[in-house]
Parts: sequence; structure tokens; C-alpha cells
Amino acid sequence: MSNRLPIARISSALFCALMGLSSLGWASEPRIAVSKSPLSLPFFVAAEKNMFVKHKVEPVLIECLGGNRCVKELTEGRVDMATSSELPFMFAVFQGKPISLVTTFNTNKDDMKFLIRKAAVKGGAKDLAGKRIGYVEKASSHYYMDLFLLYNGIDPKTTVPLAMGADALANALVRGEVDAISVWEPWGQIALNLGGTDVEVLNSPKLYSQTFNLLVSNEYRLAQMRKSTAVLSALDEAIQFIKKNPDEAKGIMARKVGIDSETVKAAWPTYQFELTLQQSLLSTVQGQARWARREGHVGAALPEPEFLNFVDSSLLRKIKPNAVDFVYP
Repeated sequence: MSNRLPIARISSALFCALMGLSSLGWASEPRIAVSKSPLSLPFFVAAEKNMFVKHKVEPVLIECLGGNRCVKELTEGRVDMATSSELPFMFAVFQGKPISLVTTFNTNKDDMKFLIRKAAVKGGAKDLAGKRIGYVEKASSHYYMDLFLLYNGIDPKTTVPLAMGADALANALVRGEVDAISVWEPWGQIALNLGGTDVEVLNSPKLYSQTFNLLVSNEYRLAQMRKSTAVLSALDEAIQFIKKNPDEAKGIMARKVGIDSETVKAAWPTYQFELTLQQSLLSTVQGQARWARREGHVGAALPEPEFLNFVDSSLLRKIKPNAVDFVYP
């Protein structure tokens, strides 16, 4: 035992040292938290088609269930990059997290769904007052829930919101633990598959144009500019592949996300895969910040951040200068 103890101590010390180097952004290959969502398709394509390797970067892709969880991995230092809608980014900026949004890679106006148990909500959207609604706190599900209710003339404060993980929402609806859910795909389709004729989607106009974005810790971005840019280059190549080979891309989406081909086919026209940084993103985040303050989701005393300071267009400008609005520095 006495001979093994020093070795254990050395191994432990070495492990801690390596972890310390990684947290400082000195590890070369990025760890990327990728949401297991159709919106993340460019990452799945780039990995499967060896596009990351082609651009001399070999990221470790770590799947998570929802952009809010991916951002949590990023802000707590367990990964260097994360995919997310703009809403978790907005909350992270309010908290002063040292991160930057470097590109939007997907825009979708129909990814969010509001579903009900027909036995519990017999009068449609107008019958939602007093009902239990499952949602994912501080994620696009949260924002969409309030938008949907307000559009239908329902004060969100008259409902009973129940926060839970995205992966729990479908089962909670089918088991009768909630009366309705606000959720993104593929969980909306999963709820429909589980609930059969007892569950339905409440239709509405396209209330919310959701973006899916790549966020990077400032430490990694500054220490590994070439690797960070290489990730964007691989994503851009993956997007060109998706456009030229839609049938193969649909197969990759179905396989990686775990949804059937008919669901992919129906949703496919709603996805707009492109590397961009548009003025509309900033306007959306600013509007969400006002919502968050008004509804008490951030402290009233917190000043609204200058979100532009948390967007870094320099990496995208290197590979696609015309994809960046002039307002971004």
C-alpha cells in the first residue's frame, strides 16, 4: 500500500493540473455541448462526414437535452462551446457570464409547440386559465409559453406553470400531471406519438422566430482563435452539404435526434440553415430582456446589459464577411 500511495497522489495532482489548464482555455481541442435537437443538424453532419477533421479541429461533442442545459455546461466550465437558442444566452449575459455568441447557424419559426390533453382543455386556447402548464424554465419553452398565452388573451399569471426538464414534458402530459406543455422538437412529436388521439397541438400564427447559435467561452475563444474559426468553417461546409444533399441530411437528422422520417419530412421546410449574425437577433434578445424583467425572471435592480458586447463577429467575418450585419463590431 505504501508504494501505491505516492503514485495515486501524483496521478491526482496531474489530473487536477490538466483540468486547470483546460479551464483556462489552453486545451487545444474544444469540448462542445450540442443540443440533441433537429436544430443542431450541422454539427451532426460535420462530425459524420469528417468535416471537422478536414479543417484541422477535432472537437469532443457532448450531447445535452436542450440549449439551456448546454449553456449551463458552458457557464460552469465543463465545455468550451455550446449550442443554444438566444434565450439562455440572454439569461447568461444578465448574469455577467464571460461568453460570446459567435454565429447563428439555424433559424426556425415553427420549432416550438403548445400541446394539450384534450380531456383537460376542452375549450381550446381560451380554456387555459387555471390549467397546469409544463415548461422549461429560462429556455425558449418559457418565453413561448408566455407569448402563446398572451396572444390568446390569457394572463400567464392565471395559469399554474410547472417547470421541468424538456425530456419530462411529454410523459407528464400523457400521464395527466399537467394539462398542457410548451416545448420544442422533437419533444412535441414525442408527446403526440405517446398521447395518440388524446393529445393535440394548438395552432397559432408564427409568434416566435427562434435562432440557434454557437456560444464560446471567452477564455477558449481568445486562447484558440484558429480552432474556434475552424469549427465555424466546418459548420459552413456542413450547411452546404445539407443544401446539396437534403435526403441524406434528413436521414442523419432522423438517426441522430431519434425521430421518424415522416416527422423530419414535415418539419424540413421550416429549417433555415445558414451562418449569420443579423440585426434581428439583437432585437429579439432585447425584447426578451424586457420580458424577463417585466415578468420578474431577472432582478429588477439589474441593469440591462449591452448585448452587443457579448457578440463577437470577428470569427465569422474571417470566413463569411457578408453574413454579418454592419452593426456588429
